[in-house]
Amino acid sequence: MNSQSNIQKPYKIGPRFTASLVAISRIKVHLNLLHAFAGLKTRVKRLEGHGLQAIPEGEDQRWAWFVGLAVERFELWCKWTHDKTLDLQSLLALHLPPIDVVMVWHSYCLNPAWYQEDIKRVHSLRFLQNFSRLFEKHYDEITEYLLSSPLETRVNEWIRGTQLPFDPIESTNFLVTKSITCPRCRTVLNVELMKDEGTGYLQANFVAKCTSRFQCPEITKSSLAARKLARDISTNGTCNSMKFYQTYIAGTLYRPKDPYDYARARNIKDRILQANTLLDPERRRQHPPKLHNPMKDTYAYTVKPTQREWELAILKRVKFSLESLLHEIRQPFSGAGRRVEPLFSRIKSAYTDDKPWSIDLVGAVLRQGSFIKKREDLCWTGSSFFDEVKGNQILQHAVKRYHGFLDLLHGNPSSFFVPTVDIDLVWHTHQLTGSKYEKDCREFLRRFLDHNDNVGRLHLASGFQRTCKAWEKRFNVPYAQLSDSSSSIAEPAPSIEFPEGDPTKKKEDRKCDWAEMIEPIPDLVDSLRALSAANHHSTSCVVGDGGACASCGGGGGGGCGGGGCGGGGCGGCGG
Repeated sequence: MNSQSNIQKPYKIGPRFTASLVAISRIKVHLNLLHAFAGLKTRVKRLEGHGLQAIPEGEDQRWAWFVGLAVERFELWCKWTHDKTLDLQSLLALHLPPIDVVMVWHSYCLNPAWYQEDIKRVHSLRFLQNFSRLFEKHYDEITEYLLSSPLETRVNEWIRGTQLPFDPIESTNFLVTKSITCPRCRTVLNVELMKDEGTGYLQANFVAKCTSRFQCPEITKSSLAARKLARDISTNGTCNSMKFYQTYIAGTLYRPKDPYDYARARNIKDRILQANTLLDPERRRQHPPKLHNPMKDTYAYTVKPTQREWELAILKRVKFSLESLLHEIRQPFSGAGRRVEPLFSRIKSAYTDDKPWSIDLVGAVLRQGSFIKKREDLCWTGSSFFDEVKGNQILQHAVKRYHGFLDLLHGNPSSFFVPTVDIDLVWHTHQLTGSKYEKDCREFLRRFLDHNDNVGRLHLASGFQRTCKAWEKRFNVPYAQLSDSSSSIAEPAPSIEFPEGDPTKKKEDRKCDWAEMIEPIPDLVDSLRALSAANHHSTSCVVGDGGACASCGGGGGGGCGGGGCGGGGCGGCGG
C-alpha cells in the first residue's frame, strides 16, 4: 500500500470525515521557520560584549534578555502597524517585521484562546487578525520573504516606524530603555530595561520612581497592571455595539463553546461595575451606565466624568494596589462560591504588567525554545530532511496521528490529553492557520481547542498516561510505549490506516474504522523518538477544554498565579 493512497483517504473525526486539515507542505514551511528561530538563538548565544549594551553572562540568561527585547520590538511593531490596512503586496514590501518579531507572534499564536480573544478585544492588536489571514493564505510566500534578505523598502519602513535597526542583533545596542506611564499622574517616563541592581523593566524586581512634582507611589509591574485593569473597567466605548474594542475585561470573552461570547463578557463587566469602589465618581451610590448603552445618560450628571478621571478614581480607592483591585472586582460574585474560581484565575493571569496582550510573551517564547530544540535534535529542520522519502513518511505518519488525536478528543471532550512530539508539531502548524483552525475546531470538535504549553511536570505525566490508555482503548494500537522513562524515547507505535468507513455506523462500532493497520515505517529511529510526550522543559502542551485543570483547580489560564498553570491558558476555564 503506497503512502500516496494513504494520504488521499479521508480522516474520521467523530462521526464526520475530512481531507487532511493540515497540509504536509505547510508543516515543512513551519519547520523552516523553526529552523530560522533556532539559528537566531544560536547567534544570540554566541554574542559577546559589543557596542553600548552590556550582555548578560550565561547563554540562557542571554537568550532570555534577547527575548525580552524581541517582545519590546513586537510591541513597537504593533503600535506602528495597528492602523495600517495590510494586503500581501504592502506587507511584503513594507510591513513584514524582522524574524525576532515574527518569533514572538508565532508563540502568541500558539496560545490560541488568548490570541483570538485579544485581537477581538484590544484595539491596538486588531490588525493581527488581518495579518493572520494573510499568513494563512500566503504562508509559503511570506515565509520565503522572512528567510531571505529583506527588501530595502521594508528595512527603511521598519527604521522609520520603530526608530530601531532592522537587524535584531544590531538593535540590542540601541534598545536600552522604554517608555512607561505613571499610573498616578500620567507622566511619561523613560526607564532602563536592564540595571545592575536588578530593577530594570525586563528584570524580576522592576521598580521606578516618577520624576514629576507629584508625590507618586513607586511604579512596579503590579501598579502598571492595576492601571491596565482600571482602564479596562472604566472604558465603556462610544457606541452600542457589543463588539466595540477595549470594552471587556481580559479573560471574559473566551469560552470553549464560543470563543467570542460578547453577551457573557458584557454581563460579567456589568456585574463587576456594581462594586461600590468601582462606581462612577459622580454617582458612587448609583450604578454607572450599562455597558450595552454607555452613551445613554439617565443619571442627571452635572459634568460627566471622563474615562481618565474614572480610572484614576478607581486606582486611588484601591491605593494603586492590584491585589486590592482584584479583590474588589470579585465582590459582586461573592455568592457564586467556587464556581467563579476559573473565571477569576483567568482574569488575574491577564493582568501582570502594562502590555496590551494577556499572556507573558517572554515566557511563551522561552517555552517554545525546547519545542524547537526537539525538532533540531530529531534533525527535522534541515533541508536534507525534506528531500528524503523518510522525511515525507515521518510527516505523513504525524498527520495521521494528529487526526486520530482529534478523533480521541471528540469522544472525550472533558478529558485532559497530552500530545506526543509529532502530533504537537502538526497541532502547532494547524494553529498558525488562524481562522481556519477556529472553523475546523467548531466543525469537527464542536468547541474551540485551546493549547496550553505551561503545565507542571506531574500533571503532564499523569495526563500522558491517561492519553496512552484512552488511545489504546479507542484504536487498539499503542500511543507510545516508553522503553526508558528517564529518556522518554518511545518504542514503535504502528501507523493507523484511515479507511473511508461507514458514517452511519453506531458509536460503539466506530473502532473498526481504525482497525486496518499499515506496517511501521522501516528504520525510522527519529519517528520513534517523536512518539515521546511533547515536553517544553518542565511543561508541555495539554488539552483542557471542558474539564478542570488539575494544576489550578479549574483551568484558569494561569490560575496558579504564575506557578504551575501559568499564562498559556487552560481550555477548561471561562465558564
